[in-house]
Amino acid sequence: MRFLIILFVVSFGIVFGQDIPTLLPVEPFDPNSDAARLDDAMSGLGTDEDKIISVLCYRTASQRDVITTTYNNQYGSLASDLESEVTGNFKILSVMLTHSMIKFLSIELHETMDAPGTDEPSLTEVMISRSNQELADIQTFFNSYYGHTLVSEIESDTSGPYRRLLIQMAEGRRDETNLVDMAAVQKDVDDLYEGGPAIEGTNEDLYIDVFSLRNYVHVDEVAVLYEEKYGTSLTTVVTTEFEGRDMGNALVSILQYSRDKAKYFASRFHESIAGAGTADRDLMRLTISRCETDLGNIKTAYQNIYSVSLSSDVSDDTSGSYRSALLALID
Repeated sequence: MRFLIILFVVSFGIVFGQDIPTLLPVEPFDPNSDAARLDDAMSGLGTDEDKIISVLCYRTASQRDVITTTYNNQYGSLASDLESEVTGNFKILSVMLTHSMIKFLSIELHETMDAPGTDEPSLTEVMISRSNQELADIQTFFNSYYGHTLVSEIESDTSGPYRRLLIQMAEGRRDETNLVDMAAVQKDVDDLYEGGPAIEGTNEDLYIDVFSLRNYVHVDEVAVLYEEKYGTSLTTVVTTEFEGRDMGNALVSILQYSRDKAKYFASRFHESIAGAGTADRDLMRLTISRCETDLGNIKTAYQNIYSVSLSSDVSDDTSGSYRSALLALID
């Protein structure tokens, strides 16, 4: 019976479409007119940044990709022109908006590992939120663009079980059916206990397999049943078994994403703007990567958790055309 209920709930969500984007394709779409508008915005003295926003922040990634190609064919390099005409965070965001989604995600993955130290939370975020097909496309583009594989970069910049988790996720072998077999859930629950709290040490490969290969509905059911059966949350288990390690933090992120991805991303947005300073690259990546998918849901979750709108917090933490561009994508 529980299998049927879970299947019904998941199917209901899929059929009726619970994801709410904030950016939709514009119709009718005229890439020649949009390219001309961008050229006009950057021609002559001064730059009309509002005009740039009116194009780049109101077209989807696939439409922007066509606009970029059109502009490059007719006027030169759109990315180069933006880099010479605008400045600061608005320049970085504008150039990001000239990339296809796969190119954008590939660059973001590289950026998480390129600077001194590794931005593990952002690396994990991108890896867990992409489909198997997207991961395959990223691998292909990454190799062509950087001259080495995504896996080789992960291998050189991470270590231990976290490295093995990321590599297995990069292979794109996660079950995407969203179907749940409660017998399989029960087996994973018992295996995780027997391979963790019940023994000295941890069966790391077991945890890697469950968290990187099972569909997210299954993972959430494992978390629910584990706590029911053993009286300890799976979050507590993974943070204890992998204490003070990137692996534990990654597994907690997967549990949060499995339970409620809108809440997970709301917390990621909040981390990017809370406290002193702003993690601008995180804020840009989160906005661009989610606005065509579920940013509407994330905004609702953000309001419910923090009692303030995401738009308000972003507005308070940014300024100028950078603020206007982000708010155009968010609202």
